[in-house]
Amino acid sequence: MTIWIALPAYNEAPRLPALLDRWAAVMNAQDQPHQYVIVDDGSSDETPDILRKFAVEHPLEITTHRPNQGLGASLRDGLKHVSENGERDDVVVMMDADNTQPPELLPAMLERMATTRCDVVIASRYRSGADVVGLSALRRFMSFGARVLFQTVFPIRGVRDYTCGFRLYRVSMIHRAFAAYGKRFCDRNGFECTADILLRLAKLGATFEEVGMVLQYGAKEGDSSMRVGRTVRKTLELMLTRRFERAPDQA
Repeated sequence: MTIWIALPAYNEAPRLPALLDRWAAVMNAQDQPHQYVIVDDGSSDETPDILRKFAVEHPLEITTHRPNQGLGASLRDGLKHVSENGERDDVVVMMDADNTQPPELLPAMLERMATTRCDVVIASRYRSGADVVGLSALRRFMSFGARVLFQTVFPIRGVRDYTCGFRLYRVSMIHRAFAAYGKRFCDRNGFECTADILLRLAKLGATFEEVGMVLQYGAKEGDSSMRVGRTVRKTLELMLTRRFERAPDQA
């Protein structure tokens, strides 16, 4: 089994070196075949140079977007690469590249997937041992509100955190998603795309587990690129669209 580490990166130069060092330490301790896939979404800072330097000593494949195409396209292209090049018994872990989420949680996620035989493990802000450090009260309230809405409109067994992008997927499940949805899989380019991936997989019968995560939002330098009003509107629209959408026919 190969572990694929797929990251979307856009102007993450201040945070990316520390995150890559953490991933290297985790994978060295894991002693497992692994491959990095990083989508540089048209960065205009030193992100490309950092990636090229990391690739000298680590198994890294870089996909570059010109111009910037958005988070959804970056997630889609990373998952598509793994789906086309990985084996069905491989796994792929995705997370943000801003060094707010802990790569050190991977062993616990792998263990949960192995013991439960689930298709997806989510690093959750709403499980035992979880915490969010450095996030404003408004953003905390919005995250909690999104959780309640998703659980009401689109309840999924085992899921409390619908919007966190730090997840471990079975490659076989990702392969099924592309086979079923084609270009429609992960076709939302806003921040709602992380929830959309989960909803699409749920329609295919994927099974989910969660492990508690400590989100260190204080590690993120500068303002978030999230446009709050637009994200709320698009997320509500997504909930209604996916709630009444039929599952695709599967071979």
